[in-house]
Amino acid sequence: MSFAVILKRKEQMWKLLRVIIFLFLLIPVISWISWKLMDQEQINLLVLDKTTPNGNYSEHLSFFWVANQKRWVKPDGDEYNFAEDFYGFHPEDDGRYKIKDLKVLGKRGLENVADSLDVAFFADTYGIYNSNWKDHPDYGKDTISLFYGGLKEAEFNLLREMKRKGKTIIAEFNLYASPTKPVIRRQTEELLGVRWKGWVGKYYQTLDTILDPEIPKWIPNLYRKNYKKEYKFNKAGIVLVDDKERIVILDAKLHLKQRFPVLESELSTHLQYNVPEKIYYPFWFDINTTDERNHVLAWFKLDVTEAGQKLLDHYNLPNRFPAIIEHDDKYRFLYFACDFSDNEMGIYSSYFRGVNKLSGAFYSANQVKDRKMFFWKYYRPFMGNVMDSIVARKARKIRYLD
Repeated sequence: MSFAVILKRKEQMWKLLRVIIFLFLLIPVISWISWKLMDQEQINLLVLDKTTPNGNYSEHLSFFWVANQKRWVKPDGDEYNFAEDFYGFHPEDDGRYKIKDLKVLGKRGLENVADSLDVAFFADTYGIYNSNWKDHPDYGKDTISLFYGGLKEAEFNLLREMKRKGKTIIAEFNLYASPTKPVIRRQTEELLGVRWKGWVGKYYQTLDTILDPEIPKWIPNLYRKNYKKEYKFNKAGIVLVDDKERIVILDAKLHLKQRFPVLESELSTHLQYNVPEKIYYPFWFDINTTDERNHVLAWFKLDVTEAGQKLLDHYNLPNRFPAIIEHDDKYRFLYFACDFSDNEMGIYSSYFRGVNKLSGAFYSANQVKDRKMFFWKYYRPFMGNVMDSIVARKARKIRYLD
């Protein structure tokens, strides 16, 4: 092969490489322009999140991600800002904070707000405790003193008005569990037809407090208090705890056939929402029942051994319970019995249309505890479908009024 031929081939390779690099840089630009040219949807949205101790807004960020990708904007045309456009606790960089609370609106104000809204999203009402707010003097200490949180009367009144006016309500764990006062909890349960059984749970990759120092200190403390013996768990497992300070630990080796809670969708949900029939769920959930007003779109399954089932039976706990509950008649209500929107996402990828086609690059398929995988495989398609239905519902209403 002559030297000239070699030079020509190298030149061709370099041309091809430049084209590949150019396309690699051009595709994100095209994706962003395509997103920017999408029709905007003016949706009047109210978000409530009282659990923002460190300013990462993880409890509602995924919801804003999908809303932003869908080009939801405020009635005035401005884009929604996940760090500002919500009611609840607003931490500031200098250690101070602001509380944007619904109670300042009063009864008439709440009625007017409910009348103007398309959807209210109650992301989390758990709140802020001294020990988990990074700017509080008690941060990191073994204290359980509530600083701000719980569902309040004003928020219940908004829920009631939204239901009465036939609007859309979306809510997640923790809507009415601790630290909400029992009277507000009972009113909310009766209003929406969902009853909390008093238990919450979470999967831990290891229950060893040395290997995982982020395991709450109350877990081993409650175990010792309940069982009068030393806490010696060092494998993976599921921790269940109730409002009476009882605790159940399902050890992966002794009590579980499948160590993760499994979210199982009904066939109709799988088809309508384009989500997997089964997927692992590795974060917080609560145990509820629902009355005949609602129907269940998906279930949580704890795949337990015989020993695990005996442990659940002792506390009258089910191994299968509702994960997603819906009412869709005179009003729309969706309840996710888990931290559905807490998926550790960044907002910037939402500015690119079609980014979901590259979703495999954002998580490891081998890391089933990675909540980003849950986001891309289940949350994004499900919530995207929900948001499309909200837009369609509003369009039908406008046509009816015209």
